[in-house]
Amino acid sequence: MKRIAYRFFLIVLLSVLAVEVFPVSAQEGSWFDEGNYDEEWLDKNFDNDVMIISTPEELAAFGEYMTRSLWNYPDKTVRLAADIDMSAHKWITPVNEQFGGYFSGVFDGDGYTISGLTVVPAEEGGGYDDDYKRVVAGLFGTVRGAEIRDLTLDETCRVEVPEMYSFYYGNLDLKIGTIAASAEGDVRFIRCVNRADIVTTPVLRTGDSHEIVCSVSGLVAHADEVKFLDCSNEGKIIVDIQDNSDVVDIRVSGLVGRCGPVYGKENRIVSCTNRGNIFVSGNTSGSVSVGGISSNYSFRVDSCENHSVVKVNAYEGSAYVGGVSSASMGITYCFNRDSVICESDGFEVQVGGVCSYSFYNSSQTDSLYTCGNEGEIEVKSNGSMLSVGGVMGQNTDCPVVDCWNRGGLKIESSAPRSSSRWNAIYAGGLVGYCEEPVYNSYNRGNISLIDAHIDEEGSSQGSVGGLVGKAYELLWNSYSTGDVYSDVAGVKVCRLSESNVHFCYYNSDAVIEGTEVDEQGIAYRTAEMQSAGSGFLEALNNNATKGGTSCRNWGYIPGENDGYPVHIDRIADGVDSPADHSAGRVYAANGRLFVQSDRSMQLPVYKVTGQIVKIMNVVEGLNTDYLPCGVYVVAGQVVAVTAGNK
Repeated sequence: MKRIAYRFFLIVLLSVLAVEVFPVSAQEGSWFDEGNYDEEWLDKNFDNDVMIISTPEELAAFGEYMTRSLWNYPDKTVRLAADIDMSAHKWITPVNEQFGGYFSGVFDGDGYTISGLTVVPAEEGGGYDDDYKRVVAGLFGTVRGAEIRDLTLDETCRVEVPEMYSFYYGNLDLKIGTIAASAEGDVRFIRCVNRADIVTTPVLRTGDSHEIVCSVSGLVAHADEVKFLDCSNEGKIIVDIQDNSDVVDIRVSGLVGRCGPVYGKENRIVSCTNRGNIFVSGNTSGSVSVGGISSNYSFRVDSCENHSVVKVNAYEGSAYVGGVSSASMGITYCFNRDSVICESDGFEVQVGGVCSYSFYNSSQTDSLYTCGNEGEIEVKSNGSMLSVGGVMGQNTDCPVVDCWNRGGLKIESSAPRSSSRWNAIYAGGLVGYCEEPVYNSYNRGNISLIDAHIDEEGSSQGSVGGLVGKAYELLWNSYSTGDVYSDVAGVKVCRLSESNVHFCYYNSDAVIEGTEVDEQGIAYRTAEMQSAGSGFLEALNNNATKGGTSCRNWGYIPGENDGYPVHIDRIADGVDSPADHSAGRVYAANGRLFVQSDRSMQLPVYKVTGQIVKIMNVVEGLNTDYLPCGVYVVAGQVVAVTAGNK
């Protein structure tokens, strides 16, 4: 009996020691290893139009098949029927290098949640004939002609990115997403939510010289011809490239990273939100593009918001940083609600509360319309070309209409003093450097430009303005109440802008310090700007429909904007009432509004309560546009836009 008890004690002791000395991982192997997935799932569901997934093993079977077959689930709907816990094994991003596999069906999360998912990147290429070694991460490797909807990855999910890559041919292309690494060719993401954090520190270890292209996003890393509708990211994103001069291009954002030059194709982000902080740091010889929602110029962004910090320390790389998007090819009804922080020693630095710069495309460029920023903007830079704005840093191709800034701008210039024209600083409450008109907008933020080399000889050039730093086109019917300060020699200060000011207004109680220029604009005191009887509000509304564009009206709303006028919705003068339009059939399907028209026109879309939502540029024939779910009045007809059919 004693011998049995002793043996039992010894077994228990050895078991404990084994756990302590040789710990067993909670996630052993891959979900795609034999025995970890349901080998019968595909056969049981192959003939069904709707293929049901109820267990982790069935989800693993779905992914495993994409790694070894040409078949990509065409005309199939793959639907979750339960919450899925994927914590038992790791999910190696499903790719098929031999056949170039991708998913092309409908993946319907049906409101269920995937938890415990650990995404491990897959590697492709890197051989003698390859231009790039590709490292891709996501629940999907590539989706093409597909729809992903009603899917949530919860906060227990994560993307596990190795720190080191070694190879001898080509360059390195990192595409790190959560739901998909790549999406291309008429793809829709609808009501998808990511709460997983992404942390990546890509380091290249090889004897040869290579370049790294890095794209990291809360949903999809690389997208061409893709639409995002009612999606959100709530996961934190950290990208630290350390001291790595091989990195030539970095794009990081809450929803979508890089996008190819897809002129003539439609890329849209509608009614999406980012609530995950974004931090990018390291030393790179290339450019860094970061946005709360998007980090590329090929997407039109509508009705989106960023609610989290966007912070970049780019050192030697040029930086393009925006609270909503790093660049604009048409942004409407978008708002940034948190801080935008940038520190960069790069040649060119452009920072904006909504976007950093506008990009020209004659067929797609639109206004920056009804956008706003209330986050603080902080910039430290010794770059030669510095443009910072409460709404947009540098604007060369995009009229700014009905926009506002309520966040302060704090800029510290550590650039060597020089008389070179390439050493210029432009900062404005709305736009830093502006070659396009600004209409019907306002700034409430204070602006300060501090010289870190005040005792050195030489000077910079540039200007700091309450509305625009440097304005080459019309500034119309806008106002600023912010203080303006600069101690940088050679940089002028003004309450509005140094030129092209028409029917604009400033607060004469605001403080201005620096090398002043002759003030343009009309002065009102604080009490007058906050009073309905002073004539200030009447002046704004009298000019709101002039200046070559249709603008919103102005009004006082109790408790709003510290008592200063704000934009209010109205039917603009010169726009017909809904019943006057000769539009034919108006209907909605799958989250889209369709309008059949017999002529080209501007067609207003209203809420049923009377507020104008947007103005559609309608042409003869069938027109379509995405709208958030709701009830609207279009051409005198009431139409309900609902979610896409399952």
